[in-house]
Amino acid sequence: MMARTKALPMIAYIAIADLIAAATSPSAAQEVQVQSVVAIDGKTACVQMKTGGATRPCEGFTPPRKVAVGETFSSDGKTRQIGIIRAAQVKGEWICVAAETSEDIPVDKSRDRTWLSILKCQPDLAGNAPLPPPE
Repeated sequence: MMARTKALPMIAYIAIADLIAAATSPSAAQEVQVQSVVAIDGKTACVQMKTGGATRPCEGFTPPRKVAVGETFSSDGKTRQIGIIRAAQVKGEWICVAAETSEDIPVDKSRDRTWLSILKCQPDLAGNAPLPPPE
């Protein structure tokens, strides 16, 4: 996987966070929890959100060897292990997010979060699991 080397404008990361939040909401057309995904275009971005919604790319991002549960990535001097991957199909395209815990997936702006965003992905549907019901 390739790490993003060019910084995207801040507005792009806000739009990405909003898109992922919408795609991973309970009303998404099809959403599954999977064990691994492939970035179709080779792009995996690391994104951080601070409490209140300020979103920015991770600093010092080293992508995982592959986007799979159990793999690790580094950002901001910390190694993180992927514990959850969600894939949502929106208008025929898959959008995937991976994070240490489900609390790190950007569904609201109530806490600091770090996650991987794969905007063009192919989930491994053979290893999927149904999502728990919304709380």
